[in-house]
Amino acid sequence: MSGALALTEGKIGKLLVRFSLPFLLSSMIQTAYSSVDIFFLGRFASAQAQAGAGNGAALLFTVTGFFLGLTNGGMILLGQYFGARRDRDAAKATGNIAAVLIVSAAAASAIVFLFGRTFLNIMNVPGEAAGEAWDYLRICACGLLFTMGYAAVSSVLRALGNSKAPLVFVSISCGINIVLDYIFVGPLGMGAAGAAAATVIAQCFSLIVSVAFLAIKRLPFRFGLRDIKPDFAVIKSIFRLGLPISLQTVLNMLSFVVIAGIINKLGVPASAANGVVNNLANFYMTVPMAIGTALSAISAQNLGAGKPYRALAAAKMGSLFSLAVAVPCVLFANFRPEAIVSLLSDDPEVIAESARFLIPFSWDCLFVSFVFCLNGFFNGCGITAFVAAHELVAAFAVRIPLSWLLSRAPGATLFHVGIGTPAATAASLAMCLAFYKLRMSGGRLESLKIAYGE
Repeated sequence: MSGALALTEGKIGKLLVRFSLPFLLSSMIQTAYSSVDIFFLGRFASAQAQAGAGNGAALLFTVTGFFLGLTNGGMILLGQYFGARRDRDAAKATGNIAAVLIVSAAAASAIVFLFGRTFLNIMNVPGEAAGEAWDYLRICACGLLFTMGYAAVSSVLRALGNSKAPLVFVSISCGINIVLDYIFVGPLGMGAAGAAAATVIAQCFSLIVSVAFLAIKRLPFRFGLRDIKPDFAVIKSIFRLGLPISLQTVLNMLSFVVIAGIINKLGVPASAANGVVNNLANFYMTVPMAIGTALSAISAQNLGAGKPYRALAAAKMGSLFSLAVAVPCVLFANFRPEAIVSLLSDDPEVIAESARFLIPFSWDCLFVSFVFCLNGFFNGCGITAFVAAHELVAAFAVRIPLSWLLSRAPGATLFHVGIGTPAATAASLAMCLAFYKLRMSGGRLESLKIAYGE
C-alpha cells in the first residue's frame, strides 16, 4: 500500500487538518524553489538577474500550468473512482495520467524553445534583463519532464489520500536546491542560469525518489504496465475534467504576465519588485491553495462515496482556516511592508517599489481564503468548467483592465497597479457564491454524479 487514506470517514475538521497540513508544508517548500532563487540572486547577483529570473519563472509557470491542469483532471477522476471503490477504473486513470504527462512534458518544452524569446519580448522585459530571463527559461525547459513527472506522481498519491509522501519528496528536493543555488549563484557567479540549473537538478532527484517510492510501496489496487496503454475513453474524461482547469490556470497566469508587461515599462527596480512581491505573496497563497487542493481530493472521494454534504462542510471549514491565517498576514504587510520585502532584496530602490506593491497585493489574501477553497470543492465535484469561467472573467474583465487603467493615472505607482488583483478576486468570490446559490443550494447537491463514470 502507498499510504492511501479514505477521506470519506471521521471528523471533518481533524481529517482536513491531518490531510491538508502536509499539502501546506509541501506547497510552502515548493514555493521556496523560486523564492530561494530570488533570495540568492538578490544577495549575490544583479537586479537584472533577479528581474530576469522573475520574468522567466512567470512565463514558465504559464506554459506548464496548462499541462499540469490536465494532470489535476486525472487526479479528480482517480479520486472519484477510488472513493467509489472502482479499482479497475482507478488503475486505468493512473496509467493514463502517466501517458498524458509524457506527451505534455514534450509539448511544453517545445513551446518554450520555439516561442520563449517572443513571449519575453511581448512581456516588455527590460533589455538588460532579457538575456538573464532567456537563460533561466531555456534551462528550466530542459527539466520539464522532471518537474511535471514529480507533479503527476504527487497528484496520484494525493488523490488516494496520501499527502505525506509528497512532502518528503519535495523536502529532499528543496534542500538540494538551496545548496546548489548557493554554489551556482554565489561562488560560481552563474546568475539566473545558475538558479535554473539548481532547480532542474533538484527536481530530477525529486522525481527519482517519488517513482522509487511507488515501486516499493505499490498502489492500493492492482496496477501494471498494461494500464499505461492509452485508453481514449479515460483520456477523454481526463481532458473533460482537466481542460477547464488548464485553461483557467494558463489564462490566469497569462493575466499576470500581461500585468508584468505593464510593470516592466516602469523600469528594472519595478520589474524586480514584481518578482519579489509575487514570491512573498505566494508564501501566503500556499495556505488556501494547499487547503483547496486537499479539498479537491476530499470532495472527489466523498462525491464518489455519495457524501456531497460532507465535502461542502469541509470547504466551509477550510475557508475559516485560511482566513485565520490571512488576517494577521494582511495586517503585518500593511504596517511593516519594508521589513517583509527586505527579506528578498537589499537594493533600496527595489525595496521601496516592493513595499508599495505589497500593500494592495496583500488585500487579495482575504478573498482567496474563500475562493481557493470553493474552487477545490467545485473541482472535486467535477464542476471544473465553472471554475475556469469565473477565473477568466475576473482576470480579463477586472484584473487586467483595472491594472492598466490605474497604471496610466497621473503619478501612478505600483500601489495603484496592485489594486487590480484583489478587485478581481473579490469579483470571483461574488460569482462563486451566486453559482452555489442558484445551482447547488436547496437540496440539489444530491443530484451530482461522479464524472463520466456510468
